[in-house]
Amino acid sequence: MYKIKLAISPCPNDTYIFGAWINELIELNNVFIQNVVYADIQELNELAKTNTIDCIKVSAAFASELMDEYQILNSGAALGIGCGPLLISKKYVAKNDLEHCTIALPGEKTTAHFLFNNAVKACKNKVFLPFDKIEEALLQEEIDAGVIIHENRFTYQSKGLQLVLDLGKIWEDQTNLPIPLGLILVRRDLPNEIKIEIQDIIRTSIQYANQNPKKLTNYISEHAQEMNAAVCQKHIDLYVNDYSLSLGEGKKAIIELFSKTNQNLMQ
Repeated sequence: MYKIKLAISPCPNDTYIFGAWINELIELNNVFIQNVVYADIQELNELAKTNTIDCIKVSAAFASELMDEYQILNSGAALGIGCGPLLISKKYVAKNDLEHCTIALPGEKTTAHFLFNNAVKACKNKVFLPFDKIEEALLQEEIDAGVIIHENRFTYQSKGLQLVLDLGKIWEDQTNLPIPLGLILVRRDLPNEIKIEIQDIIRTSIQYANQNPKKLTNYISEHAQEMNAAVCQKHIDLYVNDYSLSLGEGKKAIIELFSKTNQNLMQ
C-alpha cells in the first residue's frame, strides 16, 4: 500500500474529477490518499513550490517552473475551448484605456494573469485578490476591472457587471489551440509504477463520476460553498471534458503555453 498527499481546489470540476478516488468509490490496488488539501489555485501554486505534496493541481502557466520536481499527468487537467478567464467591469472600459486602469487578478502566477498579459500588453496598476473577491471589489468600485475564473463566469451578468475581453478567446484565435488552465502534477521522485497508477486512478475516477454523477452530488456541494446546483453543473460541464480524461492534442497547447509563460508573467 502506498499513501500519498493530494492537493486540489474545492471547485466542482476538481471534486468531480477526484471525488470517487477521495471517497474510495472505485477499486484501489496500491495507492491510497493519506490526506487531501483543498485550496484556492494561487495557494496551490505556492504549496507546489514546497515540494511536499505528491499529487497537486496547479495553474498551467506556472507548471513550467515546477518541472524539476514534478511532471504532468495525462489525466485530470482543465483544458478546453470557450472556458477561459474573462475581463469584466462595472462601467464601460475601452481596451485602449486598460493601461491606466486598476485591474484585479486572481493570483500572480495564475494562467489568468498570463492570459491577461497576453491580451493587454501594458497595465500599470495590477492588484491580486482571491478569485471569489473580485466581483465584490468591482461592485464596490474599488477596482476598474477584474479577471474572473471558475463559476463567476456564470454569475457576473446577473450582478450588473459586463464583459470587457474574453481572454481565452484571444488565446484561441492566436493559436488555434485549446486553453490550458490547470494541470495535475505528480512528484517526479515517486516510483514510476506509482505515478502510472495515480494517472490511471484519476481517469477511472472521472469515468465513475460520468457514470454515477448522483453518487458525488453531496460531496461536491459540500465544497462548492454557496454555489447553487445549476451553476455547479454548468461549471462541471464546462471544465470537465475529453481533455480531462486524456490530454491528447492538448499537449500542443501546453507546449505553446510553456514557450510563452516565463516572459509573459514578468510583464
